Amino acid sequence: MTAEEFNIQIIPYSRKLYPLIKSILKDEEESRDAIQDLMLKLWSKRNELEKCSNQQAYIITMAKNYCFDVLKKKKPERISQENENKVLSLQSNEKRSEAQERLEHVHKIIEKLPGKYKEVIKLRDINGFSFDEIKAMTDFEVPYIRVILSRARQRVKSELLKIYDYERGTEQPVRQVL
Repeated sequence: MTAEEFNIQIIPYSRKLYPLIKSILKDEEESRDAIQDLMLKLWSKRNELEKCSNQQAYIITMAKNYCFDVLKKKKPERISQENENKVLSLQSNEKRSEAQERLEHVHKIIEKLPGKYKEVIKLRDINGFSFDEIKAMTDFEVPYIRVILSRARQRVKSELLKIYDYERGTEQPVRQVL
């Protein structure tokens, strides 16, 4: 793709993308910077764009993903490894390993959730985004996000209870014999 073709085919998308990017980033200056960065990335991928069957979908997806990356860099994780370690260091050694194990179970359970459940629970409970920010990222309405989040949390709780009930269940017969 030549520079002239790029100017004719791709640059006009910047006007269409601006409202989308601004609704996600919520900052005019940052949105302009994002458009410029996105156009540079698209220029570097111009050969892939020629082969792409649906350029508009590709460009919009690229813009959304870029915005999510910007937001992730901007907003610190709610449950960072550092914070986890601080909480764990306050507990005794026995409780610390138990809490660490429980946290590992929760992360594994979240990874096994269906796509939208996993996405919403990570955005809200791990990354700490507001409902409005999640709405901008996922295009789900806020009430639907609340439903998904509630169901995701219920699944995590249910799976966690299964794990610990199973562990307790295997220990009880041994205790009864002793």
